[in-house]
Amino acid sequence: MKSEDTKQEEFTPLMRQYFKIKEQYKDVIIFFRLGDFYEMFGEDARIASKILQITLTSRDRKDRAIPMCGVPYFAANSYIEKLLREGYKVAICEQIGDPKASKGIVEREVIKVLTPGTYLPEGTKENIYIMAAYPLRGKTGIAVADITTGQFVIYESSKNFIDEIERFEPKEILLPSSMKDVFEIEGIHQHKTFIEDWKFDYMLAYKNLTKYFKITSLKSFGIEDLEMAVSAAGALLKYLEENKQQTEFKELKLLNLSEFMLLDSATKKNLEILNSLDGNKEGSLFWVLDETMTPMGTRFLKNALSSPLLNKEEIEKKLDGVEAFYRDYALRKFIENILKDFPDIERLALKIKGENINPREIKALKDGLKKIPEIKKQLLNNDSQVIHDLLNSLCELNDLISLIESAISDNPPNTINEGGIFRDGYNSIIDELRTLTSQSKNYILNMEAEERKKTGINSLKVGYNRIFGYYIEVTKSNLRLVPSTYIRKQTLANAERFITEELKELESKILGAEERLQTLEQELFIELVKTMSTYTEQILKNAYIIGFIDFLCSLAKVASKYNYTRPQINEDEVIEIIEGRHPVIERLIQLGKMPDQRFIPNDLLIGTEEQKIILLTGPNMAGKSTYMRQNALIVVMAQIGSFVPAKTANIGIVDRIFTRIGAADYLAKGQSTFMVEMIETANILNNATSKSFIIFDEVGRGTSTFDGISIAWSVVEYIAEKIKARTLFATHYHELTDIAFNIDCIKNYTVVVKEWGDEIIFLRKIEKGGADKSYGIQVARLAGLPYEILNRAKQILQQLEKKEFQTFRSRARQLDLFFQDDPIIAEIAKIDIEKLSPQKALKKLKELKEMIKSD
Repeated sequence: MKSEDTKQEEFTPLMRQYFKIKEQYKDVIIFFRLGDFYEMFGEDARIASKILQITLTSRDRKDRAIPMCGVPYFAANSYIEKLLREGYKVAICEQIGDPKASKGIVEREVIKVLTPGTYLPEGTKENIYIMAAYPLRGKTGIAVADITTGQFVIYESSKNFIDEIERFEPKEILLPSSMKDVFEIEGIHQHKTFIEDWKFDYMLAYKNLTKYFKITSLKSFGIEDLEMAVSAAGALLKYLEENKQQTEFKELKLLNLSEFMLLDSATKKNLEILNSLDGNKEGSLFWVLDETMTPMGTRFLKNALSSPLLNKEEIEKKLDGVEAFYRDYALRKFIENILKDFPDIERLALKIKGENINPREIKALKDGLKKIPEIKKQLLNNDSQVIHDLLNSLCELNDLISLIESAISDNPPNTINEGGIFRDGYNSIIDELRTLTSQSKNYILNMEAEERKKTGINSLKVGYNRIFGYYIEVTKSNLRLVPSTYIRKQTLANAERFITEELKELESKILGAEERLQTLEQELFIELVKTMSTYTEQILKNAYIIGFIDFLCSLAKVASKYNYTRPQINEDEVIEIIEGRHPVIERLIQLGKMPDQRFIPNDLLIGTEEQKIILLTGPNMAGKSTYMRQNALIVVMAQIGSFVPAKTANIGIVDRIFTRIGAADYLAKGQSTFMVEMIETANILNNATSKSFIIFDEVGRGTSTFDGISIAWSVVEYIAEKIKARTLFATHYHELTDIAFNIDCIKNYTVVVKEWGDEIIFLRKIEKGGADKSYGIQVARLAGLPYEILNRAKQILQQLEKKEFQTFRSRARQLDLFFQDDPIIAEIAKIDIEKLSPQKALKKLKELKEMIKSD
């Protein structure tokens, strides 16, 4: 068999070039630039054609054809996104040599490798995070970056790694290769990239980071002692460098976890904070609150919802800002109007720093910066301290605006190769070359007219194409009139093309001027971008302030539209909400998406010594889940600095919200519904504190009745006695209501229903007291179960209630699960076995039997 090198000798020079590059990027699909297309060859072509649904052709070779497919370079983004979604990386291989100056094939090289965590889809406003994680000695070092905004944070966490992933929702996670087996079964849904362990070496990472940030020690960032975090950051930076990503990180920021509430994956999902349960934005809390106008504001809101604040002062600061815009309608309306179509100046600043911005984006940046003086002027009219702090932080970059206005034309191109970048008067040489090219084209038109007159060929025309340059075209019917000075260049089906010495001279003059003009514009544009790069820090500061203002305006607008109120924030554990409402359901009802529904507000008081746990009973569909979720969402809203859907709200700061809702099987992991339920319950009980807020919507439903009640009962007791967290515990086991009589901090509440014969009416009102039955048959009727099943169920229920079957309470007494004050148990406890004769023992046994019968 021939070696690959021997085989490559038989390739064309172009294919030898391709395979030489491919050797360096074996695990990457190469987009190989050929003219107006990105071509793929060999196995890359087979894979891409299948995923992208494009035709697989071939490029001929002596002994066999090479598979080949391609996509237009100007439409490559949509194809790249598809490949990244399937878990592949894409290397962009461009022509770096000048085709005109090249004697052989044009030089090419990979300029960038795109991965799920380094690719910015067109039009997206959200952060594109890439994460590196290094677990060691019970902790995980974590580094997270967004190369499109320059954000780079690190920290160490001893919490569940899955929860840390959910904090940022990265598109790609870098992990040590040696831990591949561990992380393959961890349930991580994001794209995982395993890299060599040596890249996580602390000393190597330390050296790379200090070199990148041009510092001598990491002490300036306060991270020197965070060994695992530094190792993760170094590995992440190395990965970005190897993939030729242009990174412009200003600093390495230490994330202080004590400043933010952690929302784990189950909580985010169950409360539908960022997405609804079906994965859409509509139906989520983010959907309700998102009235932002700018990409910076959208990212600010999303990040706030992912990490609510724990510091009372910071929460109050945001609430003050929201209230200022809430009360000043005219200011809010002005800000909304001026922020419409505001460019993403945060990402544009990074593009300037990386020198990969285009002329049209520079004009967009200028248009955005020109609005800042007017924003500051309007903010001056408000007397809020928060507003004044914001306006004082905004930079009026008048020098930069003047520079851009003097340079960039009113309608600039999208690339630097099209010409027309600069306005007339910016550079005298550009003006001269433009005049020359413009006049030369007039010369062409004049020549065409003169040649028609000289030859008598009225259909004669002078044209141009990239291969032959300028030419004179004559139809075959007029070839007899062609002068002898014409030189034949090309024969067509119905015409022939010619050149003349005069035409070649004119062509050289025109193309030379156009080429010089294009080269000069490119050089001057690069110089302009370098000059602009000195302003990037000020632009980024403006981007943050604009995002913050947009965030505050959005929350103020939502509060005004939907009648929200400012919450009171306290540092004790009491949460009191009067006439609270579910923000998402209320909005869906208003939009007519939940016909024939109206929302009933409800109160909540929890966290006092007398009421830390609420046992909530009532039938399905009565509103228990809605009530619990709405209170958790109100807490989240309050702690991001938002007004809340309630008449009044006093929120004791919550360090974490935990939810155990619904049922799901993870069969691929061998986990049943009940196992999942118990794992989630264990996570809550092991991590909750007295400052937490817990929602349990059914515990123990995945097993037998007695097992389930026993587990649910002990969970409630454990929370009450050990954790002392504020807890809403919904259950269909109405037998559990008895526990409230034994533990003072537990109170029974129920969802009120009204019975009408066999029907029930849901009143959606939460009141003190416990349900004495589950109304399951009535709900089954509403669901449409067959009439025969419902009738039979009623018969069985009646038999159970008449104790024709052994009831739970009788078993409970036998097992001494709940009735610690039972008289039978008490009587048994009095017996002194040592002094009891056989006759007296038999007599006592008969007495106990009679007591059981009578009971």
